Amino acid sequence: MKNRNRRIIFSLVIAAIMLCFQPVTGLTARAEGLPTGAQAEAQQTGDVAWPAGALIQDTAAQSAQEAAAAAVQAQADALMAAHLAAWQQAQEEYAAQLAAYQQALAEQQAAAQLAAQQQAEAAAQLSAQQQAAAQEAAAQVIAAAQAAAEAQTNSQPSQDGQNVTGAPAGVPTSLAGKTVSILGDSISTYQGWIPEGYACFYPDPDNDIKDVSQTWWMQVIQNTGMSLLVNGSWSASAVCGDSRAEDSSAGCSSRRIVDLMGNTGTVPDVILVYLGANDFFASIPLGKFSGTAEYRNDHYIWDFTEGYELMLQKLQAVYPTSKIYCMTLIEANSGDHPRVNANGNTIADYNSRIKQIAAAHGISVIDVHNCGLEVYELGRFTSDGTHPNREGAAKMAAYVTNALLMGG
Repeated sequence: MKNRNRRIIFSLVIAAIMLCFQPVTGLTARAEGLPTGAQAEAQQTGDVAWPAGALIQDTAAQSAQEAAAAAVQAQADALMAAHLAAWQQAQEEYAAQLAAYQQALAEQQAAAQLAAQQQAEAAAQLSAQQQAAAQEAAAQVIAAAQAAAEAQTNSQPSQDGQNVTGAPAGVPTSLAGKTVSILGDSISTYQGWIPEGYACFYPDPDNDIKDVSQTWWMQVIQNTGMSLLVNGSWSASAVCGDSRAEDSSAGCSSRRIVDLMGNTGTVPDVILVYLGANDFFASIPLGKFSGTAEYRNDHYIWDFTEGYELMLQKLQAVYPTSKIYCMTLIEANSGDHPRVNANGNTIADYNSRIKQIAAAHGISVIDVHNCGLEVYELGRFTSDGTHPNREGAAKMAAYVTNALLMGG
């Protein structure tokens, strides 16, 4: 009886235990696959009877979200592909435009090079023609000069102290009807009276010379009765420079020498040379002189002695029958004393060399430095310490006129 009771009690305990655990196990089994929140709610309420449609709707919603995300990604990919295609097309268009520009630039450069080459060839041809014409003119002048010199040699020389004009030495000489050419710098210029392309100083706003008749050289012409052939004066020009260049402003250049005969090729009876001031201002070295005439060659010259001697050498070769006068330079002041250039030279040094070279070549000198334009009076007789004003030009003209009429 006792064992039977124990079996009944044990059975009841097991049944109670199973009864307690059976609902939990069932809820868990029915709630598998539900969202976490739904599982918690099911455990709390004990509602384990979830319908099958909820699971289907949740799966469909998730599929819709995935489809939407895939559609957005596909749209983004398509947009990126479109941008990439547009960029590639723009790059191709830029490359085509760049190639077209480079081709146009190359064609333009080729055309410019061709034009420059043609222009250079034309300039070279014109230069050769001009040089040939100048050489021919010079040859004709030299031939005529040689003929005239020969005729003069055949005549009987004077035995009574007569000079070349037939007037007694020291007696005023008539220059009426003779032609004169001037080889000078700014002091001898005037607008409209010098060759085309030459630089000019007069008239100047700060100078009271306002008419060509007030210049020193025109007064000389009027005083002597001569006629101007060519005023070959170039403002700021020096004796030195390139003696060969066809556009050279150097007094020793062949261009400046040949220009004295003008377009007609006429040989002037008288040549007045006033050059050297700008060599002084530019501190061109004075150079050395042996005291005897020396043959000089054409090149770029930066030595006053060499340049001045080459200039006289050319003048005598091209114009052997012309009476050539070398003129010394008026003073240049620095306050109340003579100016000194960077080499320590003064105008007096250059004037001394002019006299030495002219003497060696048998050329007369007109010492204009002694015309009365004293260094302490340059403020009165010049506009800037260098260029004569009306009063200064009159003093120069009177001095030069006297020297010419007295036979040099």
